[in-house]
Order: sequence, then structure tokens, then C-alpha cells
Amino acid sequence: MLYILFGQDTYRSRKKLREITDRFYALAGGRESAVRIVLPESSRQEVELMLKTGSLFRDKQLIVLEEPGSATADVVAHVEKQLPQFAKSDDIYVLWDRMPFNGKAGFGAVAMGHATKVQEFSRLTAEGSARFLDEEARLRSVSLSAMEKRNILARFSGDSWALIGALEKAALKNEHIDEKIIVSAGAEPDDRLIFNLTDAHGLSERAKAWQIYTTLLGAGMEPENIFWRLISHIKTVLSVSSLVERGVAMGDIPRMTKAHPFVVKKAAAAASRISGDKLKKQHTSLVLLDFQTKQSRGDMALGLERILLSI
Repeated sequence: MLYILFGQDTYRSRKKLREITDRFYALAGGRESAVRIVLPESSRQEVELMLKTGSLFRDKQLIVLEEPGSATADVVAHVEKQLPQFAKSDDIYVLWDRMPFNGKAGFGAVAMGHATKVQEFSRLTAEGSARFLDEEARLRSVSLSAMEKRNILARFSGDSWALIGALEKAALKNEHIDEKIIVSAGAEPDDRLIFNLTDAHGLSERAKAWQIYTTLLGAGMEPENIFWRLISHIKTVLSVSSLVERGVAMGDIPRMTKAHPFVVKKAAAAASRISGDKLKKQHTSLVLLDFQTKQSRGDMALGLERILLSI
């Protein structure tokens, strides 16, 4: 089976892709047989090898091939040759792209000719933006006043990513924030706030995390600096957590991690409150943001906002 998802509105197409993958994981009973191939970042040989390698654990596979429109010509040619096989297979193949799959010739036309289902996600119209905002607000149990809705649509109509960001920010007004966690500028304010941010993030305290983040921005810290401090602190918490689990004495951990005793103390406190799995997921999301930014496929400030507002 071959599915094609494409269009400028990458929020909605990504959401649909997540629905497909989540459904597959539920039916397959695991993620071992799912493969994601970012075609512009892969050579022809790598793509050929990944497509040939079957799952050792499951009978059925899900293969997601992303951005063929930006891939090299030899990669596109190889994928195009495989399209008839994709369509006939019992495995699920999904082509995802932000670029159009249209025209009367070329890869897009061939792919659409073999597809089981094609779904385009074009830029939202004004009416579509209003419906989208209402639906997403309902799913999040967020109540918007008529004025808030008008202001959001006036600024962000047509941009689903920006609409979601504005909706998430509006939701924060209903969340309680413990002002005690916001420390004023003084001795070591950066470390204290970053640790507080790590705690809030790990404990899914979205309003708290957002206010700490905006406090750091207001104090003049650049998003890139916040990112590197945050990912460094999460690594420290993971290291300290691992050493504590191994029975290493707290007095020895600063020497072993080459971290200040204050930092180790705060990391140990965070590790006692946040699960290792959650910390690893935090680290993974930040590493992915770094990769996307370096590949000019993401924005650090927007990426951090998205991570903090999605917890």
C-alpha cells in the first residue's frame, strides 16, 4: 500500500503522519518494524539497503520516505522504480513532502498513479483557519474569547504552526504558576533558572517552564544559549542519576563528573523527581532540534517554544 501526504501545511500533514504511525504501532504491537528515511540526507546506496532490509521482529512493515522533492536525482530515480512494488506490497509505504505532487509528468505524477490514497494539505484559507483553531481549541479544552480568537486569526490566519503556538500560549493563562520558582537576578541566576526549567520540563509543568523561559529571554539570554545550557544540564542529570543508581557516594560524584558540587546537588534532586525515560526523551527532542537547525530545517527559538509548549 502506498500513501502520499504532501502540501505547504506541514503541521496538518505531520499530524496525519503521526496518526498513521501511531495506528501502525498499535496494530503491530511495537515500533521495531517502522523505518523512516529522510531522502535528501540519504545516498542511493543507503536508500536501497534500507528498503531491502526486512523486519526481524514483525510480519508487516511501515516505511516512511520523506521529502523526495529535495532528494538527489539518483535517489528519486531509485524510489520511482520501486513505486509499483510499494503499491502491491502488504507493507505500508508513506511518501511525505512539503512540496507538491502534481503535474502530468515526473516523479509526482508516477507516484500519484500508483498511490492507494493521496492527501494534500494546502495552506489554510481564512475560513479553514477559523475551523482549525476551533477544533484544536476543543481538543485541548481551551476556551477562547471572541476577541482572543479574532486577534489570533488576524495575526496568524493561514499558518497552522503559528495558530497552534498562539493557542498554546493562550492556554497558559488558565494554569497556576508558583511564583517562588522564579528567582530574581543575583548569584548564579542562570544555573538556578536552567535547573528550574529542567525540573518544570521534566515534570510537565508547562506554565512554569514557559515563564522561566521567557524570564531568561527577558534577562537577555539568547535562545541558543538557553538550548545549550538546558541540554548540558539534562546530560548532567542523566550522568548523576546513573552514578547514584550504581551506588557511588555523593561526595565522589563532583570529581567523577567534573561538575561543581552545587550543580551535582541540584542534578541529584532533579533525578529523584524525574524518571530516566522522561529525561532521555527530553534529551532526544533537543538533539533533534539541534540537528534540524543545523540542516536549516528548523528555528532554535521556535523549536524551543514548541518543545516547552507541547509538554
